Amino acid sequence: LSFRILLGFPIGIHQFRGAAEMAPSQSRRSSPLIPALAVGAGLCLLRSSSWSFLAAKPASQVRAEHGRTAMRGFKEDFESWRSSLTPEERKMVQNQATGEYNKKFRKSPEFSKNLPDEKLKSFANILGKFFDTEAADYKKELERKVPNYNQLLEKAGDKVMDLSLKPRIVEMDRDADRRYHWTTVKEKVAAAKGERFANPSPYKEYFNVEMTTKEDQDFLGELFAKMKADAAEMKDPQAKKALEDFIAKQSVPAIGGKHVFAVEKALSDQIFATANAIFAAVKNSKEQGMTDEQVKTWLEKEGKDIYLNVSKKWLTEYIKANAEVEKDVQFMKDFFRSEKNVPGRTKADVLKEMWALLPEVMGKPVPPIDEGLLESMSKLPATDPEHFQHPWGTAEKLYKSEAVDPFGTKYLLGIYA
Repeated sequence: LSFRILLGFPIGIHQFRGAAEMAPSQSRRSSPLIPALAVGAGLCLLRSSSWSFLAAKPASQVRAEHGRTAMRGFKEDFESWRSSLTPEERKMVQNQATGEYNKKFRKSPEFSKNLPDEKLKSFANILGKFFDTEAADYKKELERKVPNYNQLLEKAGDKVMDLSLKPRIVEMDRDADRRYHWTTVKEKVAAAKGERFANPSPYKEYFNVEMTTKEDQDFLGELFAKMKADAAEMKDPQAKKALEDFIAKQSVPAIGGKHVFAVEKALSDQIFATANAIFAAVKNSKEQGMTDEQVKTWLEKEGKDIYLNVSKKWLTEYIKANAEVEKDVQFMKDFFRSEKNVPGRTKADVLKEMWALLPEVMGKPVPPIDEGLLESMSKLPATDPEHFQHPWGTAEKLYKSEAVDPFGTKYLLGIYA
């Protein structure tokens, strides 16, 4: 594109960057001091003093705030340079741009005229300053856009993580596992019958009871007496013995003394729930108009009996359920401990003994055992030496050895008796 063609078209500041990139491949028209393209881009601003130098694009699409500041600086420099042109020089440039496509004008001497060298040099300095600023801003924008891929490493620094495994020994309460198993079984059986099986957990809570009045002594003594009477009426010998043993350990302290109750939490929760229900009923009665004297009379008679009877019910159910579960827990341990290791005994011998008991259990004769089955089982020992009375079935407690990594993942190393 020639110098004068560009003079005939208004351009924005955002076009300078593209023009500068193309400048090396453009032909030079006149002065060797600056690219004709850059001069024309600047001189086109002479056409109108009201021409807007800033581009119409939104600032968010053109450049950042510092870029707009650079453009304003260039405009101020350019306006100062333009004011140095004489009216004749302005008219000459305007006529050259207007007659660019006029063949007759292009052959005239006026078409070949140019601005003085000092003014071209001055404009070249202004334009060079602008492009240098633009180039610096462009590099900064690129640096901001490129992510720092080492930021995570720089953040962590030279911190060294301990990735070693840590040993841990965990106690396994096998009796607790067995209690949970049998409690779950019995709860399902009771639910199928529409009944309730009490929580038999033996976990204990400890309470300090201070005897401050004679009434406290009487109440505690009356509670123990009722429990003793209930134990005498129990038909289950194991539950009866458990309640009697509990009562034998209790005593009514003197006034001013303290009594430490070791009560199973499953039982104490129910007893406290009963007391809270009675207190809620008392509060509701007061709101309905019952006087303090009436409340006191009710608590001393009916309220007291309700509390004792319901507490006795919870206690009886708990002792019975706990005795049943403990009996089953002991049965499981005894069952695995009853295994005997008889040298030379095979699985075929065990099968024959079991087969001999079947007619009595089933109430009818059974067919003989297949000879091929007996022959194959006669080659197997009755007891596996590696699993004889295995601790998983016989032990009350086992110990689990684990290795734990820094992220909390656990690796089982073994289980030991």
